[in-house]
Amino acid sequence: MGVFKEEAYALETVAKKQRQIYSDAADTGYPFNYGNPPQEVSAVLDVITSFRELDKEYPDEKPLVRNRIAWKGGVSVDIVIFWERDEGYYAGTKYHVSFNHLPKSASQIEPEYDAMISIDVEPYSEKA
Repeated sequence: MGVFKEEAYALETVAKKQRQIYSDAADTGYPFNYGNPPQEVSAVLDVITSFRELDKEYPDEKPLVRNRIAWKGGVSVDIVIFWERDEGYYAGTKYHVSFNHLPKSASQIEPEYDAMISIDVEPYSEKA
């Protein structure tokens, strides 16, 4: 199964556009309107959909989409892209993607937006 750099680029683009959500915390995110997401957010959704389809098509390969967790108003998944295999380990990048539909009580944080996407990026490896 091949993964192209365009998918990683879509995830990295949103990760770079994030900003600090609260002035006294390390939380970051990219706010948007749920009914009219910007192209960057739509691209991330397309990547997740595409990777889920690849996981179904190639069930014997290591999954790309992992650890889906849903809660009232949100969902998160881990996306794992392996770039190389060396000495019995796969090395790559893990993207922890969280979507949140913001309640009215959050309007003071981002009053003009009703949703938030957060992407944490970290190096990742696991045994082959």
